[in-house]
Amino acid sequence: MTRKKYLIPDGAVSSNVTCQKQRLRAVRKRWILTGSTSAVLGQLTTPMLFAILALFGADLIELYFASRLGVEELTAMSFTLPIQATVFAFAIGLGIVVATRLTQARKVEELAAVSLIFTAVVGVLLAASFWFNLLPILNVLGFDETSAQQLKVWPTLMTYMQYRLSAVVLFFTIMVVFGLLRAFGNMRAAAWLLVTFSVAQVSISALLFSPVAHSMQLSGLEKLGIAHFFAACIGCAYALFLLVVKENISIKVNLLSQKSRHTFRCLIRLSVPVVAMQLLTPIAQSLLMGVVATQGSDAVAAYGVVMRLEPIALLLPMVLTTSLPIFVGQNWEAKKALRVRRGVKLAVVACVAWQLVIATLLFLGADMLSVGFCKQSEVKDAINFAVTVLPISYVALAAVMLYVSCCNAIGRSGVALNFSIVRLFVLSVPSAYIGAAVAGFHGIVWGLTLSNFILGVCLVLYNAKKNETLSVQKKAVLS
Repeated sequence: MTRKKYLIPDGAVSSNVTCQKQRLRAVRKRWILTGSTSAVLGQLTTPMLFAILALFGADLIELYFASRLGVEELTAMSFTLPIQATVFAFAIGLGIVVATRLTQARKVEELAAVSLIFTAVVGVLLAASFWFNLLPILNVLGFDETSAQQLKVWPTLMTYMQYRLSAVVLFFTIMVVFGLLRAFGNMRAAAWLLVTFSVAQVSISALLFSPVAHSMQLSGLEKLGIAHFFAACIGCAYALFLLVVKENISIKVNLLSQKSRHTFRCLIRLSVPVVAMQLLTPIAQSLLMGVVATQGSDAVAAYGVVMRLEPIALLLPMVLTTSLPIFVGQNWEAKKALRVRRGVKLAVVACVAWQLVIATLLFLGADMLSVGFCKQSEVKDAINFAVTVLPISYVALAAVMLYVSCCNAIGRSGVALNFSIVRLFVLSVPSAYIGAAVAGFHGIVWGLTLSNFILGVCLVLYNAKKNETLSVQKKAVLS
């Protein structure tokens, strides 16, 4: 007898794989709704802890390499941080928009390619805007290319930024795929994506600064720009691999179809409010940089180090702002308010404990940390003072960050927006401006510290008043 062989059509195999991926996503969602609160938050947060640490750690190491080049290079790179923060804000905003749009759609595969093309278009427009207006923007931030110190580093700083701006589309793709993977519940793959990008950036930077590459006729800042560009290439390739191969999402599309045009319009409509809210922080950072620049180049160099240290000090709250909204949003939609409150309380307690430990460690190690970044006495003393005073106020800032992220997750974006505006433009920037007028750079640090504590008090009073109002309403209903 001859054995008959039955061939399964390729389309059937592809459909089966797609169904398996969809079932896996459904299982992840049920687990978020039914698993132990601490276990769910732990498994959502732990991979992101390493991912965010790798991402901001790579930025901090890049700044450390710049500090080894000299105070002028450290100061020059510090002036570019608001621009880099703006790029990052756009990337985060696009990631939120695309992830929200795709996870709400029934046929995810049909929308993924359009979303990636939309991301690329936004990236090109943003990069071109910065590319052709780089010097005027830096001038607004306080950079003066006519001074002797900054004139010396301007050519290499421009080349550094051109490399970074060339990588904007690649970086946007990484962050959008990162958001998609998180929305699908695949936190481990999302974490590995950021870790891969960050490790590549640090490794290439270390290689270019090693004796092996000593013969290359490149300045230090140019080497850092090249390292970021090639790391973005590696990260982008890995992101597309995860999306197409691991999640089995096709990126084929007909841009002229009616569905593609509708998706483009929808993404534009969703992007405007989300990206606008994300841009509040870099706008405030730009204003703060302008205030700091009035205190001289040493203050700018010190403030640049503090800006890169802050995300590391706020690591756990920042990670929870990426994982807690997933838990809160899905449980709130499932009418599990008690489970939401339990998760938020657990996150707040963990953040308070974390920030107290971090503040203690930074207070004890401030001198060693400041010497590690700069041995020039004025810059070293400024870093030392900021690292000693500012971190204790991060306890209040962490609570506000969690509250804002939870408000966004349950659809109370207006409350979140109001708190963000108050934090940045009513408290932080005016406090820094007044502090600079009274006591220079030390006054700026004290002003930012005081504004964080005032914001924490405002949050406590707001919640107390809201709870009192709810209690009165319940009594009225019962009576």
